[in-house]
Amino acid sequence: MPAAIPLIRGFALLPTLHWLADEGVSIERALAEVDLSLSPITYPFRPIPLAHAAALLRNAAREHGPDLPCRIVSRTSSLEIAMLGKVALGARTPGEALARIVAALPYYCSHEQVSFERKAGQYVVREFFAHRFDPETKHTLLQYATAMIDRILSMAGSPPPRFAKIEIPPHPIHKVEHLRPWFGDRVIGTESRGITVLIEGRVMERAFSKVGRDRLNPRALDSGASLRGGETFSDSVKAFLNLMVENDEAPSMKHVVAATGMSSRTFQRQLKEEGASFSDLLADVRRSETLKRLKERNVTIAAIATDLGYSDQATFTRAFRRWTGVPPSRFRAAAS
Repeated sequence: MPAAIPLIRGFALLPTLHWLADEGVSIERALAEVDLSLSPITYPFRPIPLAHAAALLRNAAREHGPDLPCRIVSRTSSLEIAMLGKVALGARTPGEALARIVAALPYYCSHEQVSFERKAGQYVVREFFAHRFDPETKHTLLQYATAMIDRILSMAGSPPPRFAKIEIPPHPIHKVEHLRPWFGDRVIGTESRGITVLIEGRVMERAFSKVGRDRLNPRALDSGASLRGGETFSDSVKAFLNLMVENDEAPSMKHVVAATGMSSRTFQRQLKEEGASFSDLLADVRRSETLKRLKERNVTIAAIATDLGYSDQATFTRAFRRWTGVPPSRFRAAAS
């Protein structure tokens, strides 16, 4: 996978946010603690940093118990569970539903990888994240993924336990004991980077009692942008800066570095290897966004400077002079 900032669609957070709200937790505070705005609620299809989304789920599990992902998935309606509501409900069996989710995954998360194959009457499902998470966060994310697979199987009416075997990286403190009430003694810890789940063919191929309207029409995936792709790392950084501007978040290297999960030094070295720098990428984004916003007569120059992260309007004006040779007020007057 090419180097890119790990992203996930904002609607992936909705089940967790709804669960926290039902428990009386302040959603604004929970999001702010992981450096997220309310955009997952306001604009649920907009991408957000995967690292921040993972931190939200991990923090919630720390406060409410290590098996929280299982509890969230068990209590959430099918339409709210990320790809289940959008893709899987048009399938006839759990196996077909999982195949549809695998096809749609690049449009949902940039660094989540799922595959499955049939072997000797069983299906082997593997899932991992192509991003280095700490053991606690990795376990929490993979527990959520395991619970979602189990939820798909349950929709066909198969009684528990629905897994023949589950291998999952253990929680650094609780290991896998908190998962046994959900999945029985068939869950074991593993040192691998992801989960491996064995499912009997009769469970995977059992027909759903009711098949929902097929939501995976031929244009369904083409209408959305893949979060993966073959762009360079600098292209990914620039796209993320544009995303921050669209979210009305002042772009800064601190926030971008946090989203990559890298150290500041590694981040800058990777850009340098591509002949780019953060300051140049940020200047490109600011310049194009400034020219676009100056055409909007109801937006003041001071507001543009603030929204784009400038310390004051004078600094913004000096930068604009370097780009165009004239101050922004004269440029706006000439354009009008």
